[in-house]
Amino acid sequence: MSGEATLSFCITISFLSLVILLMFTPSQLIFAQSSTEQLPFLTQKESIKILSPVTTQNATVGKDLLISGQSSDDNVKNCSVSVIVNDIRPYQNAFARGIKGLDDFSRWEFVLSNNYTHVIEGMNKITAKLLCESAPTRWYSVSVNGIPNLSNVQIVPPQSSPIQSVQRSNVSETNLSNIEESGNNESLIQSVQRSNVSETNLSNIEESGNNESLIQSVQRSNVSETNLSNIEESGNNNTSLLVSILAQKNPIARGDIQNTTITVTDSAKRPITNAEINGKLIYPGNNFEKEFVGKTDYNGMFIYSWTIGKKGDVGPLTVEVDASSQGYQSSFITNSFDIVDSSEALKDNSTLGGNLDIQDSTLGGNLDLDIQNSELDFVVAGDYGCDSKTRQTIKDMEEQDTDLAFALGDLSEVKNPNCFFDIVSKLDNNDRFKITLGEADTDSNKARSSSRFSDFVRHFDLESPFYSFDYKNVHFLAMSTGKSLFVPYANGSEQYNFISNDLRNAANNSGIDWIIVYGYRPFFTSPTIHPGTEVLRETYSPLFEKYGVDLVITSHNHNYQRSYPLVHNVEDSREPLIKDVNTSYYSMPGVPIYVGVGTAGNNLYDFRGQAPFMVSQFSETGFLHVNITKTDQNLLTGSFYNVGTGNYDDRFIIVKSKSE
Repeated sequence: MSGEATLSFCITISFLSLVILLMFTPSQLIFAQSSTEQLPFLTQKESIKILSPVTTQNATVGKDLLISGQSSDDNVKNCSVSVIVNDIRPYQNAFARGIKGLDDFSRWEFVLSNNYTHVIEGMNKITAKLLCESAPTRWYSVSVNGIPNLSNVQIVPPQSSPIQSVQRSNVSETNLSNIEESGNNESLIQSVQRSNVSETNLSNIEESGNNESLIQSVQRSNVSETNLSNIEESGNNNTSLLVSILAQKNPIARGDIQNTTITVTDSAKRPITNAEINGKLIYPGNNFEKEFVGKTDYNGMFIYSWTIGKKGDVGPLTVEVDASSQGYQSSFITNSFDIVDSSEALKDNSTLGGNLDIQDSTLGGNLDLDIQNSELDFVVAGDYGCDSKTRQTIKDMEEQDTDLAFALGDLSEVKNPNCFFDIVSKLDNNDRFKITLGEADTDSNKARSSSRFSDFVRHFDLESPFYSFDYKNVHFLAMSTGKSLFVPYANGSEQYNFISNDLRNAANNSGIDWIIVYGYRPFFTSPTIHPGTEVLRETYSPLFEKYGVDLVITSHNHNYQRSYPLVHNVEDSREPLIKDVNTSYYSMPGVPIYVGVGTAGNNLYDFRGQAPFMVSQFSETGFLHVNITKTDQNLLTGSFYNVGTGNYDDRFIIVKSKSE
């Protein structure tokens, strides 16, 4: 009987095990299959981390603080890093420090200075943000403890036990290192005088205990080498700024573009970031002055570019600079370079085959082109606001009365595009107003949807966000590079195939003399807010060269930049090869010039330096004015119109023979 019970029990256990197996195995299989199917749709995760400072670390109130970190970015993901401190907006852009260059935020840095905000006593929250085009935004925060800046406390020594004078004469070597004070003594080094000293070392003066010391005066005569490297500065610090001015060309011909580099450091030759630069140009004969302003970059440098007017006196042009930074004494410096005449600045009218009269932009000149032989006249800018600056830009565009007008993306800073439709209404007639969409405009790819993308596509009657058209002897190609998530532009995409076929057809069309491409994201750029887009450079630059594109115009960065004629570098697309080193006149270059003109009215961006392949750059509101003429030669003239001054600040000419 017990054997039968045991057998019955085993059968029951086996049956229950089989039921359990049948119940759970299919669901597990289904779950595994479902998870596998969903994997391709998982969003790529990015990451960011602040490495320094760390949470609970002390930071001195009022002093600059270096914030550094790492992220999952590389030079192809098109990410950016920004920092905010104590929730004081807006976010501040960090600097890429990755080994792969200006686009690589795998390592990044940001200097917290008083130009933005400063460390306060108590807890300070620091947040870094990683923003990538194809992944969700990531944040990382630390909290640091702000402690008082004791170096700002003035130490007044008592009269007891003073060391009133230490004098040395004819000393070959003097070492006052490791002077230590201990106990409750109070001392005053009032004067240290040396004469004919070959080497003096006052390093490592230390203070400990309750001592107070003040080095009031250090005087030296005929000192060949002095080391005061580790004296802590307090009270009467040396807070002077060292400023230098370096002109790129000396002498320079009238009609040419000058780049002047202004460098600001402290007395220890350390670069001063965000130093205020107030400059003035005084032309020969003192008959004209022009002011400029700017801020130094992370390397303590500010580069100012402008065009030397073709007409005017020759002789020395003086550059005056007043540099200032919080906590330092301002510094004033002057330098000069020579302006000379040049018959090569602009070719003789007979050589150009047209009546070209371009007057001095800095002297309030105008642009007087041969309209009789003009094939085409157009204006172009990107990154529009919905304010008085943008309205003035549009008004000045209207007054040019050109054949065409172009808007290059980020058409309105507000969600409702009706403001943009209103301010461009006078330009938008007779099919002469053309657009391309930016990042803010590309929130969908559905023409019939409740989106800004749909509003723009329907208002301007676009069959596609990328398209092309011919106007007389010019072929225009509009790229859509706002967001690749919605409108892909990589190799093999629908847009790529369209562009490749379109450029091939244009190059083989005998009626087309010029090919101009316009879009949103920049291919090449000097260091500023947004880096150049590598996938665009790698994919399209070879096509542009193959099919003879003459001009590529983009926006996104809110400033003006113009490159030399550039050849694609297959080894490193970030470092293109310069085809022609002339600064303003190009005879049949055969490769594109890249122009960034995100200057329609939105807040302007500063530069952190100048790329070697960029000829001209500045942060001014305005637009590019292009004129194309056709006589016995084909001539394209591009000029940047400054809305604030009414002058043309940059100018370049491309000449082609008809047989090209």
